[in-house]
Amino acid sequence: MARNVSSTTSRINTGGAVSLGYGFETGFNTTQSTIGNIFGLNQKVSNLTLNTSQVSLNKLGQVEPTKFYFGQQSGQVGVGFVFDDNEAFKIFRCIYENSGSSIQTSSPFNYPASLGENTTGDGTPATITTRIQMQNGANMITRTLSGCVVTSIGINTSIGETVNGTVDMSFAEESTTDVETTANITAQSTTGASGFAQGGTPYTFAHGKVKMATGGSDANTSNNSYVEVFDIQDIDLSFSPNAEMLYALGSHYAQNAFRRIFDVGGRFRTTHKDGALLQYVINQSIEGLETETVAEGTGADAGVGLELTFTNGSKTMEIEFGGVSLSDHSTSGLEPAEPIYEEVNFKAKSSHIKITT
Repeated sequence: MARNVSSTTSRINTGGAVSLGYGFETGFNTTQSTIGNIFGLNQKVSNLTLNTSQVSLNKLGQVEPTKFYFGQQSGQVGVGFVFDDNEAFKIFRCIYENSGSSIQTSSPFNYPASLGENTTGDGTPATITTRIQMQNGANMITRTLSGCVVTSIGINTSIGETVNGTVDMSFAEESTTDVETTANITAQSTTGASGFAQGGTPYTFAHGKVKMATGGSDANTSNNSYVEVFDIQDIDLSFSPNAEMLYALGSHYAQNAFRRIFDVGGRFRTTHKDGALLQYVINQSIEGLETETVAEGTGADAGVGLELTFTNGSKTMEIEFGGVSLSDHSTSGLEPAEPIYEEVNFKAKSSHIKITT
């Protein structure tokens, strides 16, 4: 494509002629030609930025810059989607497993293998190649983003809503020599070897249940260790490995990626029923008590302090948190004829996601 002028006539393209997919890389920034995975239902690109770290060089005797040079190429892409019971969970591999590790292919899927500290991969995180195609008349614009490292995954839902997900990524390289070619995009509905996996049934707020360990037993729970936190209004979860790119002499592109501290946490809001959640936060500051974490389960649920489960028939997405510490407590609705709600934010030392399909 020789021309540099973007267009000589009026035109507008929409998301109705866009496709989005990804493929797992066998090693960091090994661009994948087979792009068959989807992030989930109702997927959308929320942001896409490419930066070449442009720097100006100046010259004595004038105030205008005289040269430009370019440093590291860096890019960020964000994707929003709805969690389904077939495909969306696969992206968790990028925050729990290392590059080059075997891809899980059968149910149950576990990320990581078990709950606890020192279970998440500590090497180069698993990476993906993300491809975005846009139809532009008879031409197709292809964005191939290789070496995509997931920096955070978010999950949220509330009354009347689906279970929504977000994925934020940095990517190592975009080096297509001709982004616009005469071709048609691979439609999102295309199946088979050259198409995309198709999403299943969406999870909604009605499929969710939150439980917390009691520290004792409860006759109404099957494992005698948990009670359901009723009347949850909304919940947000965040998984942030805080991965960063590593650059080196000899290339504009990142050569590797590494993890920093894995930050796991979230918040939920529920109706006020008793003083238990508040007491946990108060006890953190009482000398001699200084309660670090909430109670944890025993037996098969050893180490689990908080559990969020979405169930759709025989399919489940179970998210467990260990070493859960409530970081703050807030109360709202303390006014005439209004329901009283309490909201807590929490951090966790470890997490485990189990998918049954």
